[in-house]
Amino acid sequence: MAQKLNVDPGGRLQGPASITHNDPWPCPNGNEGMQVPSGIMGVVMHTMVGNLPGTISVFNTPGYNASAHFGIDQNGHIHQFGPVNGWMAWAQMAGNPSWYSIEHADNANPDNPLTDAQLTASAQVVEALAAYGNFPLREADSPDAEGYGVHSMGGASWGGHTCPDSPPMQVRSRQRPEILRRATAMRDGTYPPPPPTVVTDGTVGLAALAARYQTDPATVLRATAEASPNGEYAAALATYIDTVFAADKVNMPDNLVLHYQLKWSAGQWRNYSWETGHTNHPEDPQPLGALALHLGTDSESIVRLTAEKNPGGLFTGPEANYLNGVFLRSPVLLPGVLTLYLR
Repeated sequence: MAQKLNVDPGGRLQGPASITHNDPWPCPNGNEGMQVPSGIMGVVMHTMVGNLPGTISVFNTPGYNASAHFGIDQNGHIHQFGPVNGWMAWAQMAGNPSWYSIEHADNANPDNPLTDAQLTASAQVVEALAAYGNFPLREADSPDAEGYGVHSMGGASWGGHTCPDSPPMQVRSRQRPEILRRATAMRDGTYPPPPPTVVTDGTVGLAALAARYQTDPATVLRATAEASPNGEYAAALATYIDTVFAADKVNMPDNLVLHYQLKWSAGQWRNYSWETGHTNHPEDPQPLGALALHLGTDSESIVRLTAEKNPGGLFTGPEANYLNGVFLRSPVLLPGVLTLYLR
C-alpha cells in the first residue's frame, strides 16, 4: 500500500518509496530563492520528452540552465534534484520562486499517459509538497491559483511551453485529478490496496465473472491492461476479446471516442482516434469488431488503448456502457488459468 512521504530537516523527501537524491546535492542548475511555506503557490507538472537518466544528465550539466525539484520514471522511482526548503529549481522561468516542479518520464512522447506507478509516486510527492508548502490538494489552472498546476498555464512568462502535453489531446495534464484523488486518499489514510485478482476456470464469461465480484467487464479490462506487462493483454485473453467482438452485431452508439494504433514505419507506431457517428465516418454505425476490421487492427487493442489514452487511464461512462453490453450479450466463455484484475 502506498503511504505518505515526509520532508526531513535538510529538505530531502523520505519515506516508503523508491527515492534517490542527486549527487552533487543540489544539482548545479538552481539557486536559493524560494520562501517556504509562505511564498509557495503549489507544484507544477512537467514532462521530460525523454526518460529519467537523460534528464538527470542534463540537469547536472552546468550551462543547460534547466532543472526541477523531482523526476519520476515509469516504474515510479523518484529522483530529487535539490531540497524543498528554499532551493529554487530552474523549471518555469517567472514561476520558479513560487512553484515546486516535477518532471515525468514519457519515453520522448507526451501522448504516453503516466503509468499507474507514476500516478502513485506523483501523488506521494504532491501530497508531501502540499503539506510542507502549505497549499491545497486541488488543480490550479493559472499562476494566481494555488494547487497542482501545469507548465503551460504560465504562458510567455513561463517560457511559452505546451508542457506537459502534446496538443490537442492533453493526456498528461488531464491525469491530475487522479493524482490528486490518490494524494487525498493517502493523506486520509484510505488509499486502496493493490487490485485483487482472480484466476479464471473456464466456466463463465467475463460479464458473469465480473458480476460475481461486484464489478463490471469494462473495469476488469481496464485494470487487467493497466497491471499487465507493457499494458498488453495475455495472448489468450486478447483472443477471447477479439472473439467476443467479432461475434457481436450491435452497432456502437454515436459520440464514443476510441483510440487505436497503426504502424507508420519500421518499429514505429502512430496513435489515432475515432469518434463514432462523426460526419467524417460514413462507415458508422457499426459494431466495434467491424470497425477494427475496417481500420486494419483488432478489437482488443482498441479496447486497451482507449482506456490507456483517456484521462486517468479510464473508460468514459458511454464507452464503459457499450463494452459492458457487448460482454453481457456474449455466450463465449473465458479460457482457464487467466489472471484478471478486478479493480
